[in-house]
Amino acid sequence: MNVPYHPHGHPVPPAEVHSRLLTEPYSAAQPRLRIVLTGDPAGLGSDKLAYSINPRLTALLCYRTDPQTYEAAVLDVRHTQAWGVGKRDLWFTALRNLAYESHDLQTLQTGADTPVHVLHGVSWPGSAHVMRLVDIVPEPLPYGAVVMLPSPNTMLFAVLRSKRSVALLPFLYQTFQSLRQDGEPVTDQLVWWRNGRVSGMDAQPDPGGGVGIRQTAEFSRLLDHELPD
Repeated sequence: MNVPYHPHGHPVPPAEVHSRLLTEPYSAAQPRLRIVLTGDPAGLGSDKLAYSINPRLTALLCYRTDPQTYEAAVLDVRHTQAWGVGKRDLWFTALRNLAYESHDLQTLQTGADTPVHVLHGVSWPGSAHVMRLVDIVPEPLPYGAVVMLPSPNTMLFAVLRSKRSVALLPFLYQTFQSLRQDGEPVTDQLVWWRNGRVSGMDAQPDPGGGVGIRQTAEFSRLLDHELPD
C-alpha cells in the first residue's frame, strides 16, 4: 500500500517516489507530509511510519506525490534516517499541514442534545481529520466526541455533551450504514476521541433497531459516571 488514495489519474511508481524522497532534503519534502487512515495494516509491513489505534484502525504518515490528487506514498523508517527527523516531529508536521486541507461540513439535527456532523474531504481524504478533531469542533470537548468513518473521504462525528447525547448513537450508526453503501468503510468501529486520544469499539446493528457497542471500560465509565445529566 504505497499509494493509499489515488482516485484520479495514475499513481507514481512507488520505487521512483521513494528513490527521489531519500535524496531530497527534508525542507523540500516537509510541505507535502500528510496523514491517512487505513483499516487492517497487516499488509503494509512493520517498517512503515504509523500509529496503530487498534488492529483495525491505523494512521499512516505519507508524502503527497501530486498536489492535485489524493495520491500519496507511505513513509517508512528510511525517511527518518535520511532526513534526520524523528517520527514524532514528522507526525506533528503532517498534522499542521492537514489543517490547510479544505473540507465541507454538514450538520444533521437529532433528537439528542447534540447534532451529528458530516465532514467530506475536498482537497484531502476527510477521514484523516479525526486526528485533529479538536481543531474542527468549535466548542469545548471535555467528554470528547464519537466518530464513524464510512469511507476514506467521509467522517461522521458528534460531541458528547451530557447523558442525553447517548440517544444519538443509533442515528449516528444508521447514517454510517447509509453512507458506506458506496464502498468499504475505513473501519466499522465506533471511534471515541478524547483529549487527543483515539480508541475504537466494535459496533453492530441491534435487533431492536439500535446499535450494539462493545464498550471499553473507559467509555462505560464516561457514560455511567462522568457525563452530566
